[in-house]
Amino acid sequence: MVKVVANTRGYIDGEIRETGEVFTISDALWQDEKRRPKWVDAADAQPVTVPQATKAKPKPKPTAAIAEQPQGNGVAEALGGPPPDWLPAQGDDA
Repeated sequence: MVKVVANTRGYIDGEIRETGEVFTISDALWQDEKRRPKWVDAADAQPVTVPQATKAKPKPKPTAAIAEQPQGNGVAEALGGPPPDWLPAQGDDA
């Protein structure tokens, strides 16, 4: 059995292990690189400092650039040409 310490919260052997908790896992599991939990370190390797739980401050959102308002109804500007044929022509025919 290998004595390990959890460096983050994780689940193994039917139990949830908290950060800093010391427990043992089987030698076969520890030696298998694919199955070994990535969230544990060997307890005798070096002293582990448990990070303090701090609330991360959210990064400020970038301000959106102010888009220029198109002239007219925006269809011609958006399409890059005259309005489609299904729209009535704009004119002085009131």
